[in-house]
Amino acid sequence: MNKQTTLAADEAAYLMGSGEPATSSVLISNSKYLNSPLFRDVYAQMGLKRDGHDLPDAYLIPALTRAMGDVVDPARTAALLEEERARLPEFAAWLDERFTSNFTAEQVADCKPGTLGARIHAFIADSGYQIDFLYKGAPASDYEFLVKRRAQNHDIEHMVTGLCPSQVGEIALIVANTVANANYFSTDFAHELNLYGTVLMSTSLSRSGLHYPKTLPSLLEGISRGYQLGAKQKRPLFMIRWEDHLDRPIADIRAEFGFEDGPEPGYWDWVFQAFKG
Repeated sequence: MNKQTTLAADEAAYLMGSGEPATSSVLISNSKYLNSPLFRDVYAQMGLKRDGHDLPDAYLIPALTRAMGDVVDPARTAALLEEERARLPEFAAWLDERFTSNFTAEQVADCKPGTLGARIHAFIADSGYQIDFLYKGAPASDYEFLVKRRAQNHDIEHMVTGLCPSQVGEIALIVANTVANANYFSTDFAHELNLYGTVLMSTSLSRSGLHYPKTLPSLLEGISRGYQLGAKQKRPLFMIRWEDHLDRPIADIRAEFGFEDGPEPGYWDWVFQAFKG
């Protein structure tokens, strides 16, 4: 190994200090994430792997969802939600309303060109994807409703913010949501909401830096754009009822909600292929 890539003993000692880690016959840590073999494995895969052409980018998402179940405490999350419900009347009213929708291409077929409804119609009709693609059952609790509504709004958020579904745009949108959540909710509840996105952000940054260096500056730009966009929001994006805006031009929606930090269409299209293989 090149000597310039190793540390001398005194240099290593300077960084490591004089203490010794605890020893055991099994891995021990004060991090519940490191202590979970499932979470540890999925995180390592997502952060170190290359993105091949053989599988979709979201292939490991079901595994990550299972891993999250290994490290979160549903009772604590529910208790934190109740605290936020009591503290934030607007949030409580949103929860009580329990509004959901299930778009079909027919429902938005007559929307004028340039409107959000027309964009949703094109998305459903041309891609074969669905807006309501996760957690399709009726929510049995406030938290289940929140999770379902986040999923229902996800693709629409891509449309209205200009943060496209490329590998960069996805992270930019996660950053926007992360900042908006953190500015609205308590630190503890925002942490619960942002945990999943934290994993996706950090592992995407790792893959970009390790395997796709051409994309790294754009990913950092996306993080910056997402931060600026999210910081302008008065409430979380998942609380916005986009169904009330179907007949409005997307340009007007972007102006009203401060989405100018999202780039113009096609800006990150090159990333789809550059961040793969």
